[in-house]
Amino acid sequence: MTTRVATATYVIRHARPEEYDAVGRLTYEGFGHHLPGAQQPDEERLGLLLDAGARAREGVLLVAEDVETGHLIGTASLLPFGSHLSRQAQEGEVELRLLAVLPEARRTGLGQRLLDESARLAAARGAERVVLDTAVDNETSQRLYRRLGYVRRPEREKERPAPKVQLVVYTLDLPAPG
Repeated sequence: MTTRVATATYVIRHARPEEYDAVGRLTYEGFGHHLPGAQQPDEERLGLLLDAGARAREGVLLVAEDVETGHLIGTASLLPFGSHLSRQAQEGEVELRLLAVLPEARRTGLGQRLLDESARLAAARGAERVVLDTAVDNETSQRLYRRLGYVRRPEREKERPAPKVQLVVYTLDLPAPG
């Protein structure tokens, strides 16, 4: 079943297998690694960014497609508790990972729409909450999460050895089914 959320310029839907390579590149670029002078991810992180097929096999891989050009401009991965790609999900939670929007599509509401659709899908699958993490210095994303009702959970944050980035954890409680 394909989920579609349309706006004037894009549609959010499940990624198709033939798009996985493009989604991997989109994720890499959405995190800015393609920019001149950008810090490159370590081998493990690079593999995670580029292997959209693994994310699709483990959970739900969403994409945002520009309806005028057909280009993919955003993505998010929903991973269930127990997935080997999940690093935060606990029993009853779905983890949102690798939310990425290309620079030219930012400030259009697309990030919020991907978050909203992710929460809707998680609730439809019976999850009690969505959990995500982000870099401690990514204040832009954290402001969006708080605005949408996500709550920071410092008790779930763990120290990471340098040079890994420290992460902050947020959760969103979902409405009970019924």
